[in-house]
Amino acid sequence: MYLKHILARNYRSFGDGTTAPELNWELNPGLNILVGENDAGKTGIVDAIRQVLLTTSYEPVRLFEQDFHIEGKSRAQTLSIEATLCGLSPDQEASVLEWLTLGADGTCLLILHLEARYHPPQATKRARVDTVVRTGASGSGPEVGYAVRELVRATYLRPLRDAEAELRPGRQSRLSQILGAHNDISGQEVNDFNKDSPKDVPERLVGLMAFAQHHLGEHEVVKGVEKDINDNYLGQFAFSGEGLQSRIRIAPDLSLTPILEKFELSLLPGAHIHPDERCARGLGYNNALFMATELVLLRDGEELALLLVEEPEAHLHPQLQERVMDLLKEHSNEEQVEKRVQVILTTHSPSLVSTARIEDMTLVHKAQTFPLAAGKTKLKRTDYSFLRRFIDATKANLFFARGVMMVEGPAEAILVPAIAEMCGRSFSKHGVSMVNVGHTGLYHYARILQREGTGPEIPIPVVCLTDRDIVPDVAKTYVAKPTKGKRFDSDYSASEMGAAVQRKKERAEGGKTIVCVSDRWTLEFDLAVHGCAKLMHMAISLAAKAKSRDERLEEVDETATLAEAELSWTSLEGAGHTKEELAAIIYKPLQEKDASKAIAAQYAAHLVCTGKYGTGEELFKALPPYLQAALSHLTIAPAAKPAAASAGAVAPTALTVPGPATSVPSSMLPPAPAAFPTVHSTIPTVAAPQGTVVASAQTHGQAGTAPTVPVVPPSASTGGAQGNGT
Repeated sequence: MYLKHILARNYRSFGDGTTAPELNWELNPGLNILVGENDAGKTGIVDAIRQVLLTTSYEPVRLFEQDFHIEGKSRAQTLSIEATLCGLSPDQEASVLEWLTLGADGTCLLILHLEARYHPPQATKRARVDTVVRTGASGSGPEVGYAVRELVRATYLRPLRDAEAELRPGRQSRLSQILGAHNDISGQEVNDFNKDSPKDVPERLVGLMAFAQHHLGEHEVVKGVEKDINDNYLGQFAFSGEGLQSRIRIAPDLSLTPILEKFELSLLPGAHIHPDERCARGLGYNNALFMATELVLLRDGEELALLLVEEPEAHLHPQLQERVMDLLKEHSNEEQVEKRVQVILTTHSPSLVSTARIEDMTLVHKAQTFPLAAGKTKLKRTDYSFLRRFIDATKANLFFARGVMMVEGPAEAILVPAIAEMCGRSFSKHGVSMVNVGHTGLYHYARILQREGTGPEIPIPVVCLTDRDIVPDVAKTYVAKPTKGKRFDSDYSASEMGAAVQRKKERAEGGKTIVCVSDRWTLEFDLAVHGCAKLMHMAISLAAKAKSRDERLEEVDETATLAEAELSWTSLEGAGHTKEELAAIIYKPLQEKDASKAIAAQYAAHLVCTGKYGTGEELFKALPPYLQAALSHLTIAPAAKPAAASAGAVAPTALTVPGPATSVPSSMLPPAPAAFPTVHSTIPTVAAPQGTVVASAQTHGQAGTAPTVPVVPPSASTGGAQGNGT
């Protein structure tokens, strides 16, 4: 038997289906993982199940005023929760025959319908909630009986649970309930201790307790204390003709339940400590022990093997989270030989989600459920198998985001969030997740959040950022022509180029997912073509110098390199290059592998955060149009603020940019690169046209001039270079 469907109306964040979405969720018989941001409705789903099924721990589950859905100032007066269970065994069907419903396919269903009405407080009466649970669709059957109640209780593990306390001995302890419900406990309530043969050891638990109690009571120490109390003290309180006697016993009641309530379950200490010594273990391993114990009960004892777990990652480090997920998957697998356990868990852990199948997940967003199973999304079967192997914790955070940007490399992943921050469109403040899917994964990931068939789209904006990869003609001097195929702008007609871009878009677009293709070539080239030429020149110069020094630049090296780059930028600005020619010169070290794209992006992110290259709307307008479109899709433009004069302070970090700059808190600045793989090269120095003065490449600790490299000849056009407008 398993829970097939849960329907709730006017319960907490779920509405009646008209003004607000209702809860209408169909479950897998195995593992069900609820993912999504905080306050999306995950706990509301679990609590709805608890309200209608109740729990094996017999904890009180009540409805209060705040459980009724509120829209604006209007609170609903009634709510309903309906759970449909199927897959009952013949014995289970027989035990609840009068409460069953015949399904459309001829199978027997057990439908439980909870209806509640809220009565607000009146002059002489307190507020109250009236609740009735009936069977049948919409509560059309008889009220639920005791047999049904005991059949359908779910096992619930609360978030941030105290697992150690749950397994301690005590009245109605959870361990005593687990032991009492286990199959092997049958018959242990019989007292098989024989007083006539007190040395014979019984086989049953109650008999063993009677055996221990008898022999302890006969011990001379116990008998001596007992006699001292009775003769010397208690007897003094007795009236004439009456006697007061006491007896020392382990348990006053030789029944099974009090015996089980004296048991505790704990982890043995480490290997270096004697097993009989008490030693506290960490919260994480006690949590794992508690979950393991509950799974034993579900497999062997409970009628409804349904486990509700909120945040199983509580107190667990990532590697232990993976082991816990493996255990849950094993017991919920359809190939399970023994009883299959149905698991419903909520989580905020990317580490936990990265080890699970996407087919088992349901995204909860603003009180709406979006199953991600095959047939529910636009992912193909091959996409699921690909993602199962390649999705990791850094990518799995997309399931908890309010917006997602997917990029194809580390350069975009490093630089774009920094640019967005300085434009006043912080990814962090907008809940945007940056996911680097690599060069081959973009189109596998792009359709995760796209719905198949009818129904509402997932309202989470997604941007797939990709390069056009068509080389501008101005770069022909250092980009080789392919032996076959097309590579340069001149190889394409306008319609062919448009078709190539459209093909990239059509492969991934749909719903709230858009594809933003670079306007010319790559991110770095497009930034240089538009309004960020100086920024990219400075960053690439630093990256080239870093590569020539085996990626180990000291602070003095960075300062000297920036000074050189500032002088060479002045020469480039006055050389009469067009925007494209200038961008091609700036981009050349990246194309020829004289500088790392990732390191250049890291330096560019650091430099842009100084504020010297523009902030707010000024910087936003200097971005390539495709990047503007991407940021606009994911973020909201900041409200206009009155201009304020700012002093020319330098950001307090090791990397200092010459010239006036806006003071930026050091916490906003990404760290400068440290050590990177060893590659030998030299920083390029751009040769200017004859008659133009070019600064030398002399640096601290390294005399001499770096070799010059040829550049694209200046065009007859007099178009000026794009700077930062300082």
